[in-house]
Amino acid sequence: MRFITLCVLGLVSYLIAMVVLFPVAPVVERIRPQLGPVALSGVHGKLYKGVIDEVRSTDDLLPLSFQNVGWVLAPGTLLRGGAGAQISFDGYGGSGKGLVARAWDGSIAVTDFDITAQAKALEPLLPVPIASFSGELVGNFDLISIVDNLLQSVDGTLTWSNAALQTPVPTALGEVVVVIESQEQQSHVVTLNATGGDITMDGSVTLTQSGDFAADVLFTPTPSASPDVLNGLRQMGRADEQGRVRFQRQGNVNRLM
Repeated sequence: MRFITLCVLGLVSYLIAMVVLFPVAPVVERIRPQLGPVALSGVHGKLYKGVIDEVRSTDDLLPLSFQNVGWVLAPGTLLRGGAGAQISFDGYGGSGKGLVARAWDGSIAVTDFDITAQAKALEPLLPVPIASFSGELVGNFDLISIVDNLLQSVDGTLTWSNAALQTPVPTALGEVVVVIESQEQQSHVVTLNATGGDITMDGSVTLTQSGDFAADVLFTPTPSASPDVLNGLRQMGRADEQGRVRFQRQGNVNRLM
């Protein structure tokens, strides 16, 4: 029995040493063909802990880029039927961190995901440069679930402070709070609220995984709203006696692109 125990301890020690001491660069080179439209530059560290200088999407539709992408393996995820790591990164004038866990069935769960960014730095991600923005973004997400390489569910809050539309019509939006809640049948309800600017906003958008959406948002101008802002509201719909415009639309986001 003692011999078996010593063998098991030796095997466990060997596996731990492999994870802690084995360099990650050769592993990344081996799996690089399976990474898809993702480019990695400057891979440093061990399997257990390391950093990548830059992770960049080569997909022209969404050319994401992050710097100083680090990871530390999370052994606790093994007990929950998978493998995962605590990650951190810099990008778009901010940073982010969270726990990424991959189950044995291939599904991915990102929990306790926090991110900050500058609205101005995100403008290059717009499919068409139709507007420019300013302000700071803070996101706190309890869960982001990906199944079969498709976004399954998102639950969290995004806060846009000192929010402003700079062009085409300068508009102060104050603080914009976006709450995303997953619902049954792979749908989401996005609640929108804005206060402290030229326009207050209150409403929601229901969105399904297939891209169908139904929006119902009330825009109310404040005394600080300029004539250009008021004119922009009237182009969105008929204003009532208080200048409020109710935006109601249904459609499919895939047909808008």
